[in-house]
Formats: sequence, C-alpha cells, structure tokens
Amino acid sequence: MLRSVILRHSRTGLFGNTELKTSKSLNKLPAAVKSSTDSLIQELLSPSSNPRTSIEIVDDISNEICKSADLAECVRQLHCESEFREAAENASRKFCELVESLNTNTALYQKLKSSEVTEASRLDDVDRRTLTLLLDDFEQSGVHLEDDQKSKFVQLSSEIFEAGARFQENCDRIVPVGKFDQAKYGLPSQIYSPVSNSLDRSKRRMVYNTFYRHDDQQEVYLRKLVSSRQELAQLTGFESFAHRAQRNSLLENYDNVRNFLWGVVEECRSAFEKELAVLIDVSTQCSQQDRNGDNDVSTIAEHDLGFLMHLYRESAYDIAKVSHESSQFFTFSSVWKGFSTLTQRLYGVRLIEDPINHGEMWNTAGVLKLKALDDQNNELGIIYADVSIRPEKAVGDCHYTVRCSKQLSNGTWQMPILVLSLGLVDGHSTAWKDSGISFHSAETMFHELGHAMHSILGRTKYQHVAGTRCPQDFSEIPSNLMEYFFSDLGVMRDIIRRPNQPNEQLPIESAATLLASRHSFTAIETVQQAAYGLYDLEVHGPIAAPQIASGRMTTTELFYDIMNKAMPHVQRSPGSAFQHRFHHTVQYGAKYYSYLVARASACLIWQQRFQNEPFSRKWGGCWAEVQSHGGGHPPAILLEKILGFRPTSKDLTHALSKESQHLANLDAVTV
Repeated sequence: MLRSVILRHSRTGLFGNTELKTSKSLNKLPAAVKSSTDSLIQELLSPSSNPRTSIEIVDDISNEICKSADLAECVRQLHCESEFREAAENASRKFCELVESLNTNTALYQKLKSSEVTEASRLDDVDRRTLTLLLDDFEQSGVHLEDDQKSKFVQLSSEIFEAGARFQENCDRIVPVGKFDQAKYGLPSQIYSPVSNSLDRSKRRMVYNTFYRHDDQQEVYLRKLVSSRQELAQLTGFESFAHRAQRNSLLENYDNVRNFLWGVVEECRSAFEKELAVLIDVSTQCSQQDRNGDNDVSTIAEHDLGFLMHLYRESAYDIAKVSHESSQFFTFSSVWKGFSTLTQRLYGVRLIEDPINHGEMWNTAGVLKLKALDDQNNELGIIYADVSIRPEKAVGDCHYTVRCSKQLSNGTWQMPILVLSLGLVDGHSTAWKDSGISFHSAETMFHELGHAMHSILGRTKYQHVAGTRCPQDFSEIPSNLMEYFFSDLGVMRDIIRRPNQPNEQLPIESAATLLASRHSFTAIETVQQAAYGLYDLEVHGPIAAPQIASGRMTTTELFYDIMNKAMPHVQRSPGSAFQHRFHHTVQYGAKYYSYLVARASACLIWQQRFQNEPFSRKWGGCWAEVQSHGGGHPPAILLEKILGFRPTSKDLTHALSKESQHLANLDAVTV
C-alpha cells in the first residue's frame, strides 16, 4: 500500500520526459543534446556502406536540438517556480550558442551542399526543398565567412537573445502612480492597463500616456536589438535585417512587403474614415457630457480610440442582456469542446481531456491536457492549455511547439506536443474550467487552437518543415481561418453549447449582436495593424535601423512618424511609446505584417471554400491535407491547392479592402 502511494506521487518529468524532474536537470540538458548531436555529426561526416541521406541526418540534428530548446523556452516563459525559469533561461542561452556554432560549421555545410549532387537520385521534391531551406539557414548564418567573422556572428546572436529577453521582460512592467495623480483622478497606486473607461477625457489621456510613456531603459534594449540585428544582416550580405527576414516568405522581399502594407492603408482608407466619423460623433456626445470642458473633438485622440469603440459597442446594442446570456455559453470548457466539434466535422480529429501526472506540468491550477484523436482513436498529438492568470507568467496569448511531428527512422511519427498560453481565468478557482470568458477571449482560443491543430495535422518527413515551421505569413493562415469559422453565425450557434445542456444554443439575437459588435471598426483595426507592421519592418529597415543604432533617431520618433502617416486623423503625443511594450518586435523581427497577409489569405479561403458550406468534409479534408505539408512545399503552391489559384499581393490587399468596406456599415448612435 505504501509503495502504491509513493508511485502515485512520483514526478513524471516535464511533458512526460523522465529526465526532467527538477530544475537542476534542465542545466544538464544542453550537454546531453550536444553529445547526441556530436554522434549524429560523426555519422554525417564518416563514410558508410549504407548511409542515410545527409538531409535525414541533419534534420535529426535539428530535431535533437529543437525538441529540447523549444521545451526550455516554454519553461522559461511560463513555469511557476523561479528556479525552473532561471535554469531554463541558462539552457536557452546555451542552446542558442550551440545552434549558431553548428550553423557556422563549414564541414556540415559542405557535406550538405555536396549532397545536392552526390545524392540527387535519392531525393524527392520535399527532400530538395528541405535541403534548400537548410542550406539557406547556413548561408544566412554566415557559414561562408572567415573564422573571425563567424565568431562575430555567434556573438551578435547572443547579444540579440539577451537584448530581446530583457526587452520582453520589461514590456509588461507595472506603472506606479504618484499620490497627486491618485487623488486627482481617483486612481490606484499602480496602473496595469493603458485603457480607462472613465468619461473624463483628461483621466483617459493621463492613464494612456503614463502607461505608454517613453522608457529610456526599453529604448536601450531596443537600440541594442536593432543594431545587433542590422550588423548581423550586413555581416551575412544583406542590406538590412528587414531584407534578410523576407527570404522564402509569401511576399518574397522587403519592397513587396512595404508596398503591400502601404497598399492596405490606402485601400482601407475610405472605410477607415467612415468608421472614424462614427467615433467623432460618439466623442462629440461624450464631450457634451464632460464637465471638465475639454471639448476639442474635431479629431480623435489616440488614447480615446479604444474607449470610444468600446462605448459604441455597448451603446449600439443591449450589451448588458447579451453579456448575461453569453456568459452562460462561453466558458473555457465549452469553447475548447466547440473547437473539437468543428475539427471533428472538418477533419475527423477530436480533442479529449486527459489527466495530468504529477510533475508533467507546472504545479498550478488552470492547466488542462488535451489529446487529439482521429476517427480510429489513434493519438495524433497533445495540447497543454495554460489559461491561468498569474504574475510570474509571461503576458500575451501565444502557443509553443514543444515538440513537432516528423517521420522517424522506424516509419512511425514523432508525437507533437503543443502548449497554449492564454490569460483567461483565476487558476485558484476550483471551478476554473467552467469560468465564463469574454467573446474576444473565446475567439483568441480558436486562433491559438488553430495553430496547435496545424502542428497536430502535420505529417512531414522532416521536423524542419513540420506544422507551423513554415514561412510566418503562411503559418498564421490556419489560425486566422479558425476565427472566420468562429465568427460565422451558424457555426457559432451550432458548436458552442451551454455547459451540461448540449441541446441549448445561444439565442440567435445574442449571437448576431456579439458578432456585429465584434466586427465594427474592422477598417480601423486593419489600418492600425498595417501601421504596426510598417513600424516593425522599418525599425529593421535600411534607413531607420542605422539611425537608431547610431542614436540619431529613437524608436519613439520612428513610431510617431509612421502612425501619423498611416492614421493622420488620429492625434497622438510625440512622447507616447507604444512600441516599448510591443513584444512582437522580438518575436517577429520585421515580419509582423505576416498577420495581415495570413488574414487576407484566410479571408479568400473562407469565401471560396467554406462560407456557403462551413462543415464541408470535402474542403475540410483538402485543407487538412494542405496543413499536413507544413512548410514542405512553397506557400504559393499550398494556397493554390485549396484556392485553385495563386493569389498575388494585389489579391490579398483587395481581400482586406473588400472586407473592411463590407463591415464598415455603421451609423452613429446616441450614447
């Protein structure tokens, strides 16, 4: 009996890895990975009577590193215990050094390069594409450089990691409020958000500008990040990091991306101005009620945009009634089960809850383990959803690919493991699974689960191109398409059911109200996203990056200039520094525009294949097959498989413009 108790409480190890039961075990991980990669390198470089292809061995090297490095990064960002996070950061740093040392290994590169000829008869199209992508990675990492330049590359990579890590840590800093402002505006001692829903415009301005105040330390981190990326890009033969980042992307190069983003701004401008006119009307009504006498409402202030859109949505509809009704349907459990219902109809893949063993995940409530099963009950992958709100957890909704799918040497598939990080519920609540979540949070869940399903559907020979390991502007398409399914009136009412009462649907009036509210001001949000994409592109671009690196320009000045050009009717403070809290500068690095490209592509797929028949098993199967290839084929070819044609940048811009024109059908309301 005692033995059974001990066994029941023994630690399984992180994500089921029995070697990772303590924080100290994470410190041993880089050495273990290096040992296994050294053996694979020996296999690659040694003659053999019956060798595997070079691309197979190099992909195994990549897999050995990624399935440990990605695990460490997830632990670094999310683990509840500081000793685990610290150990994971140290491990991540060593993995970064290992990757860059391998990427500059001339012997590896030459062996892989020569295999294009010596092993040509053994390679198929996917082999050749993966080989090309890996060679491109080597070349972008400066494998052709002299030894001293290679050392410089590794040094710059470490500097980029450090600057990015410090910048991200500080993005979510809490802002203290002085006693005078506390008394004047009725504020607490700390500000956690830039949004104040007060009718007092001066209070809204104060909260917004204080939260987004230019931060000298963040500027130092950003300058270091930008300058190191610029130097690294030029070291490897690129004009700028923005040019380097577009290799193998759907839009192909820096100029195309820049033209696409400004094209979105211009094409959506008329719908943007129509929506802005509605907000000016709402602002005028608020100003008439404002006792502080601040009545200048000829334009919209940046700090008022979010508040006025929120106010419009509440005033245009009976939100109090809708919120009460929807809260009974939108819970964490009902949403993931609704997603499972959708994917089972489309792909024959469903999610089921699976118990979490002790030590398998961090010791906290608010974490759920889901298994993905096909129609024959074969296990396809595992999803851990970490949805609790806690101070030590990195802020921001995202997903981590702890381990991706790939075909193993014995013909089986490596089981993918995904982690979704969402800030939805109080993890201390015993009933957190059935806690109500907002409509927006439910939509975000569908987005992140869309990423996870992309990885789960992956059936690629190589992990280097598995699931979301594809060009970033393509990797966001499956998640954006899931938002279109979620936003369809019929689909939503069909799959989202009241917990414990599966026959009860959300009333059609409430569902329609929620959707109409959600999609108001789509043009404003689209132009805003295009502006953020332009900032992320240009801060790494050939003109701004050198000026920022030398101190001749600040990122705040660049951001202010771009926002003024993209949204000229929106007033903003020159000292407001939204970009100092913009995590995506680190994560995307000149590719934040990918979201808009993906949204436009998803819009085309939805309209062409699913809008009239959302549960089509024919097109669902086709889309599942497209996702199964990951990055094994060029994005244009994969889009052609589902659309029947290859969309141009003009097609994508037009799709966003058409959508914004259709949805910008607002009338001013009395608030």
